Amino acid sequence: MTAIVTGFWIIVLVASVAGQLILPNPRWYLIHVSGLGVAGASILIWTWHFADALTRSKQSQPHQIIRLALQSVGTLVLAGALATTGMAGVVLGVLGSLMVCAAFVWHSWALRRAMGAAFVSPGAVTLRYHLAGGIIFIIGALVGLIMTIDVTSFELAQSWWPALYENHDAMALVHVFAMVLGFIGMTVLGTIVTFGPTVGRTRMSAQSLRWAGRALPVLISAIVVGAAASLAGLPVVAGIAAGVWVVAAIVGVLWPVFKTWRGSMLGVGDGWTIGAGLIWLVAGCAVWAVQLALAPDAQEARSVSGGTYAIFLAAGALQLILGSLTYLLPVVAGGGPAMLRQSIEFLERTGALRFFVLNGAMVLALMPFPLHVHNILLGAAGLTALMSFVLVLMAVVRQKRPESKPSETSRPAQERGPRPMPDPHLKSGAAIAAALLLAVTAGGYGVQSVAGPGTSDNQNAPVTEVDVTVSGMSFVPSQIKVPAGNRLIVNFENTGDQRHDLVFDNGAETGPVPTGETATVDAGIIEESTEGWCSMVGHRQMGMTLDVIATGTANSHDSDSASGPSNGLPNLPTMAELSADPGEQFVPWDAALDPAPEETVHHVSLDVEEVEKEVAPGRTQTVWTFNGQTPGPVLRGKVGDRFVVELTNNGSMGHSIDFHAGDVSPDEPMRTIEPGESLTYEFTANRSGIWMYHCSTSPMSVHIANGMYGAVIIDPPGLEPVDEEYVLIQGEQYWSSDLTEGTDADAVAYGTPSAVTFNGYPFQYDHEPLSAQAGDRVRMWVLDAGPNLPLSFHVVGTQFDTVWSEGDYLIDHSEDSGSQTLGLLAAQGGFVEFSPHQAGSYTIVNHAMSNAERGAHGKLVVVDN
Repeated sequence: MTAIVTGFWIIVLVASVAGQLILPNPRWYLIHVSGLGVAGASILIWTWHFADALTRSKQSQPHQIIRLALQSVGTLVLAGALATTGMAGVVLGVLGSLMVCAAFVWHSWALRRAMGAAFVSPGAVTLRYHLAGGIIFIIGALVGLIMTIDVTSFELAQSWWPALYENHDAMALVHVFAMVLGFIGMTVLGTIVTFGPTVGRTRMSAQSLRWAGRALPVLISAIVVGAAASLAGLPVVAGIAAGVWVVAAIVGVLWPVFKTWRGSMLGVGDGWTIGAGLIWLVAGCAVWAVQLALAPDAQEARSVSGGTYAIFLAAGALQLILGSLTYLLPVVAGGGPAMLRQSIEFLERTGALRFFVLNGAMVLALMPFPLHVHNILLGAAGLTALMSFVLVLMAVVRQKRPESKPSETSRPAQERGPRPMPDPHLKSGAAIAAALLLAVTAGGYGVQSVAGPGTSDNQNAPVTEVDVTVSGMSFVPSQIKVPAGNRLIVNFENTGDQRHDLVFDNGAETGPVPTGETATVDAGIIEESTEGWCSMVGHRQMGMTLDVIATGTANSHDSDSASGPSNGLPNLPTMAELSADPGEQFVPWDAALDPAPEETVHHVSLDVEEVEKEVAPGRTQTVWTFNGQTPGPVLRGKVGDRFVVELTNNGSMGHSIDFHAGDVSPDEPMRTIEPGESLTYEFTANRSGIWMYHCSTSPMSVHIANGMYGAVIIDPPGLEPVDEEYVLIQGEQYWSSDLTEGTDADAVAYGTPSAVTFNGYPFQYDHEPLSAQAGDRVRMWVLDAGPNLPLSFHVVGTQFDTVWSEGDYLIDHSEDSGSQTLGLLAAQGGFVEFSPHQAGSYTIVNHAMSNAERGAHGKLVVVDN
């Protein structure tokens, strides 16, 4: 079972690294496969083995197999969640996390039960470390579950729990404290207390046990303090706590164990490898502690370590596991001392070579080489780890064969442990490893196609040099054109408010670039159109992509239109494009409301017109409108008022109208009329509300998305006057490449809008803000016209003391309670009231933030009286 499970995860790890050679993947997969897959399975197996050995309690093997199955399947499901987005990713993430948690809850309970056995050896301090690691793992896994929801579905995370997105970096730090310092760190430290002297063929000292017992509460306290400081936004304190953990680990556990190794006969395959693994793990934690202490905030603390820390973790965990298996599997296989010596000698023949290749590759992977070279180095380390595991299995198979006998040249039985490795052997192993790594690194530069950076052809090709900056969550420009065959050099200046990078499809990258700094990346020769993006978590999904168009090729797109292909895929402009300055000629849709007129009968003329108009900066298309505007005219009245609407179709196709404010049979008044026809729609407003009206001709979603919607406001009885009153109607735009049609019906069906607007134009009230005076009573009527997306209406910096939604007050002029959002589904509406007391710029958003970042965004500027 041990061999099967461990071998499976090492193969998965190698496959994951190999996949990066073809398509660079986020380092999350390397972290989770090495940390949760390889290390997690090994910890489950060997802590169970140590519990049996140290307490002589025979635990149920079927139970252990079930726990291993839960852990392994759950890890695979979780890895699938990280490669999936939306609700599917959330479901997989929750399922995988709960399966892994269940395995370790059960495992921790079994450890605690074993510690209560009648016989407990003096080395039982190991089990206390194991139990602490298991409990901390469960806490860390629950934090990881929350983060998985954020990674797989930004929209769900932001709508369900807005603070989740804002605290993602802090939770990531808590997750590292729990999983690395707690789960892996505590388990490794506890194990080495008793296992270290065994590998060194020396005796366990009473001093080691005492120091380990004293260090345990210090280590746990450091983890708790570090996690709490991370959540509190105090990375300096978190860094100090991580540093305390490192010192306690060295002084309390590692140094006493290393002292027992003095003069011992450590084998390269097990002892050297375990020692290197410990050094990698503790060194990684020390580097991370320094990075935390120097970081100004959680986002910076997280971004500076990412890939580097993954390499430390993988190198440490892999070598600890391989070194332990090199010793333990031959011992467990049995066969007597002579057989065991023969197996160890078999493994030692290539021990130095494997040791230097694996560690040399990891050291070079820390160097500032291009991404594809890093992937090759990690691949070399992963293949070496797999080869080491295969050799251990071969040694065990040889050992268990009945016909296998010790070599006549074997050392006398009274000798214990492998003989020290001769210096020439070590030197030759180091020389071979160095040559191999040099070849791998040099070859890595040539693995790329002719477009790859660093080739001689690049240096001779014509150069196209481009400057790229950041605006919000977009690159500016978001599209660059390069003559096919030219070498592209990008000068990237991070003008945003957080750390970004720029990664190209061929592996060229800038690395993380702090705010205000500049980096240059050679993207190589551009033979065909490609793409760049920001690889920080979630930034690519939020629109940080850079299209590189190779001109002069068969697949080049030379159009300057903001529209894209109408192939069923959404046409997604960047936030920078949607929020660009619309120009001096721009006139915003007037959101100010007049009071309801005194008359009780309202005669209204609505003309269907198909007009060409600007719907976003640089995007002009044909839209379908009521009276030439989107949204259509706002109608207002009181309960009991009668409306007589004359609809005339001046368009080129059939249209209709549906008033939600009317309580009438739809058969006649909502029928579709052909071009040139008219109809009269009469209704009495029997109930108050902000009611949607829209074209109801099929496909209704397309007619609404292309501009045919508006609002009818029927005041609730007793509605008090206010100082400022506005109406904001959310609508969605789905751009087509055919500007005469305007809307892409496939994109509407998929629910993937190009823009989300308040009153028909993205970000228009950022450029032409609404206004009020400090202390004014402000009422905002809100309607979600859809056709698809919900609206979580919020005004940053305010609290609503009055919220009226779908016919009822949720709160009414409350003094001791309030509301932060008005939540509406498509075709729902209401109003909010508040009084801003301080001058300033108050941001109006749909707090489903991906929709705000697509245009459902504005400002209310408040000035002093």
